[in-house]
Amino acid sequence: MTTQAEWTVLVFLNAKNNLEQYAFDNFAQMANVGSTNEVNIVVEFGRPKQHYFKGFEDWSKTLRFRVEKGQTPIPKNALEDCGQTDMGDPASLATFVEWGMKKYPAKHTMLVIWDHGQGWRAPLDAPDMPQPAEHPAVSGGFRYVSNDDDTGNKMFNRGIQDALQKLLGGKKLDIIAFDACLMSMLESHYAFRKIARIMVASEELEPGDGWQYEYWLKPLVDTKGAMTAEMLAPTVIAAMDKRYGEDADTTLSAVLLEMIESLSTAVSTFSTAATAVMTKDTIAAFKTARNGCKNYAPGYGLHSIDLQQFMEQIGKSTVDASVKTAATDVIAKIQQVVMKRHAGKPRQGAFGSHGVSIYFPNNRAAHKADPDGKGYDEGNKHFPVEFVEKEQWATFLRSYWELVP
Repeated sequence: MTTQAEWTVLVFLNAKNNLEQYAFDNFAQMANVGSTNEVNIVVEFGRPKQHYFKGFEDWSKTLRFRVEKGQTPIPKNALEDCGQTDMGDPASLATFVEWGMKKYPAKHTMLVIWDHGQGWRAPLDAPDMPQPAEHPAVSGGFRYVSNDDDTGNKMFNRGIQDALQKLLGGKKLDIIAFDACLMSMLESHYAFRKIARIMVASEELEPGDGWQYEYWLKPLVDTKGAMTAEMLAPTVIAAMDKRYGEDADTTLSAVLLEMIESLSTAVSTFSTAATAVMTKDTIAAFKTARNGCKNYAPGYGLHSIDLQQFMEQIGKSTVDASVKTAATDVIAKIQQVVMKRHAGKPRQGAFGSHGVSIYFPNNRAAHKADPDGKGYDEGNKHFPVEFVEKEQWATFLRSYWELVP
């Protein structure tokens, strides 16, 4: 009979793309700590047929490891050889989670999805994009999560949401985390609110090096797993502080998903109030507020902004008092849901980086030019975004775009 541990940390390490070399660095960090009786560090590690990085016997498939101290990720050290697994398929993710939880049962479970990321939609048809100089470690094509070069598949958030909800059957992971770009969006938090209690993710691009796993796994192991999810998630954020410091253009936040519906309701209340007073005479104030917010991933043509930053700009504007009141409530709710955040100085100021971002193209043309924009179109049925379907932010945006072509 398998003994129940305190924690099982499951890492879906999809290196079947141009991040391959960084996966080995992160695996080594995990192996510097290693699994114990109390903490299982379990990895599903995929490499592509055409390598971006040579070494470790140049294997090209998907292997599963219980990471031991000093271990190297080569086939003879693997627990299982999964062959040519499609790591761009949500079903593969669900299979790994199911296997990991059954083979290594624990009081607490954390799932880390490691790869490129885009945020709320993760489109199958997104183009690769040019590489801005400020993120030389991040290549083009990050506008999705967990892309598999061998199959060409990538995972939409909706696919992850549906697959894991079906698997968990009403139960929740303690933490779902994304060592990936741009995933700390309200749309994503909303999608995963029934899957986990806490979500850890970045509002901004992440450097190719990603997280430093040793910095947060070692405290977990040193305490013999005696950490709650409310203790571990902030430890991951503190590790980001330690790894990148205050001068990096990096962000990371830990968000209480159990309170996300309350925040979303506040955003809907704001949206309804704002839409009701939005006219040709009042639109200038909304435009000014939006222009006071910088887009994350500058240079990539993306459209996520910090939600609190926008609401703060609304508070400084000449909009109706009811709209300002609603904006103040949104800010209060954000401060309740964000447990801890990291933001380097370059991502403060007009970026805000208070922990939760949201989709907001600053005019209709930008929305129409966005290959993901159809996810916010009324009636969209192609991997529909639940936040768009159930809350009122999309109505507010469509009203805004009508007046800001």
